[in-house]
Amino acid sequence: MATTISDIARAIGVSKMTVSRAINNHPEINAETRARILEVAQKMNYRPNQYARALTTNHSYLPGIVVPDLMHSYFAEICRGVESVARVANYQNLICNTDEEASKEIGEIEALLPRTDGLIVASSASTSDMKFYRKIIKEGAKIVLIDRRLEGVHCPMITTDDVEVGLLATEHLIQIGYKRIGHLRGTAVSTGEGRFLGYKKALEKRDIAFDPALVRDCGFTEGDGYAAMSQWLKEGKAPSAVFAANDPAAIGAMSAIAEAGLNIPKDIALVGSGNIHYGDMLKVLLTTVSWSKTEMGQTAVQLLIEMIENKKKPKVRHITVKPSILVRESCGATNGSLV
Repeated sequence: MATTISDIARAIGVSKMTVSRAINNHPEINAETRARILEVAQKMNYRPNQYARALTTNHSYLPGIVVPDLMHSYFAEICRGVESVARVANYQNLICNTDEEASKEIGEIEALLPRTDGLIVASSASTSDMKFYRKIIKEGAKIVLIDRRLEGVHCPMITTDDVEVGLLATEHLIQIGYKRIGHLRGTAVSTGEGRFLGYKKALEKRDIAFDPALVRDCGFTEGDGYAAMSQWLKEGKAPSAVFAANDPAAIGAMSAIAEAGLNIPKDIALVGSGNIHYGDMLKVLLTTVSWSKTEMGQTAVQLLIEMIENKKKPKVRHITVKPSILVRESCGATNGSLV
């Protein structure tokens, strides 16, 4: 038989109203009492009736998560981070996939907004879509951006420092001794643009001339990386080292290099970014730039819940999760460490 609020109230010796207010984070319940009630509720395996709770509080207790690619373990890790905090706070998540399509993203957001209390979004939107975001935020939508920034959109955001990601990856290759370093560039979202800028800054810092011929428009998928590197190899102009905008693009490039009968890192060294979970299970372990996706997801949902429960416009906060280089085999300098 399911545990009820009455059961918890009897176990602790308080009123049902006190238990209900504690579970719903009512401001009149002090922190010590709330903690004691939540602890007992958890021990008794209490599961709130979401429909009754929504009617009582005028909340759905459903945050929405909108990401470009759920097949990409990077975004799955972010969602796990969100879930780990949301579950404890008695929120349940709705997750949508946009396939990196801005029009699909807008459609999903329009469908989710009436059903949820707020959204966490890793956006694929272009500059022409900024008006949509500014409009819904002005109308009261609670939005937290994750992984990707949107210029001119005033809401909390959780990202890594993408310029630093590009700088770390490229500087590492330079330090090993490479000078002709290529870049498989991501899409025109903030992550792709920031990492490209970091790549250029690293070259400038070491007095290496930037060569546009060493940059190939790619994307963020394994297929993108494979196609871009295959074409590069066919042309016979591939560099001796490559920084890919993310790990899937790097892994796709590795497949193309192996298919051409070349050796990694002897013929071409590679560095990715994102530290996806199977990068350390490849035939040649992938050197990458790493940061905590779990921390990003946890921080994003904490900010969103704060916005939902405080019912105030948030002070716009940009929280940055620090990146570091994780050295494995694919770059030609193996020590398995974070730098």
